[in-house]
Amino acid sequence: MSDWHDVGAPDQFPEDAGTPVQAGGVAIAMFRLGDELFALRDLCTHGNALLSDGYVEDGCVECPLHQGLFDIRSGAVRCAPLTEPVRTFPVRVVAGRVQVSTGGARAEERPAVTQASARITAIGRPAADVAVISLATEPLLDYRPGQYLDVLLENGERRSYSMASLPGEAGLELHIRHMPGGLFTDRVFGGLASGDTLRIEGPAGSFTLSESGMPAILLASGTGFAPIKAMVAANAALSRPRAMHLYWGGRRRSDLYMDTLCRRWAEQYPWLTYVPVLSDLAPEDGWPGRTGFVHRAVMEDFPDLSGHEVYACGAPQMVEAARADFVQACRLPADNYYADAFLSKADSKV
Repeated sequence: MSDWHDVGAPDQFPEDAGTPVQAGGVAIAMFRLGDELFALRDLCTHGNALLSDGYVEDGCVECPLHQGLFDIRSGAVRCAPLTEPVRTFPVRVVAGRVQVSTGGARAEERPAVTQASARITAIGRPAADVAVISLATEPLLDYRPGQYLDVLLENGERRSYSMASLPGEAGLELHIRHMPGGLFTDRVFGGLASGDTLRIEGPAGSFTLSESGMPAILLASGTGFAPIKAMVAANAALSRPRAMHLYWGGRRRSDLYMDTLCRRWAEQYPWLTYVPVLSDLAPEDGWPGRTGFVHRAVMEDFPDLSGHEVYACGAPQMVEAARADFVQACRLPADNYYADAFLSKADSKV
């Protein structure tokens, strides 16, 4: 089979924006600079963001999540906080059609992206501003724990949510926090019900457990717990699970909306420790546990992270502060930090 894949006609790719395409199962962001076309992997190397959604200027594309810059021609990093270049792919035009070569792409760069109809089978409310939605899909979605899917909205926009369940389970589980004014979350909290259907697409993202077997720090804030939940379940299914230390942070006690589950895990699994951390307590919380910033609790317990991997998911401020502090102060190798940052404004009205 040829490694060259047709992605469209040259005039489909404007000069002032990226265009998402699929080439042999690889998610690609196409860019035009003058008469030349360039193909980059459509995923920021710094976290969970599509480069095809980024702002294009002066031969660079800006990550819509972190505001770092990639050179469109080479994929090289041009601006912090990015550190790792994005992969580029060869492009050619044959008989008036644009082709992209994906030869040598790793398996994790070639997900079987599927669009599916998803029927809501249950909606739980573990907190006033959090919904846990269970979905039955047709066809079934194949994915790796830690990846996310897109909910496709009627107006052509999409919203991304990590899957909190394991592949092959009876249904998909999504954790959704209400953002007032949100295009999708207002609908979730204002009338969406069991039996309703959604259109979804996935999987996407590279926030997945490595095969190193190293002890893992799982760091979550808010609904960033969703992919972490899937990772813990995946580890529990292994014959030789790795050691895991779960730190879950929130402002108030209600933010730890599955605290009981995590405590049950810690009692059930000898390889798991659980440390909940709250940063904005009220007198009525009656909280006997750790307080402050959740990543600081990790630093107090693990001043030397040189033999660990870290998997962080949640608010961008937490994810970036943890990355910087762990690498600079706790000797964590930069390559051992895996992150998926949630950008809440992505669900605001446009």
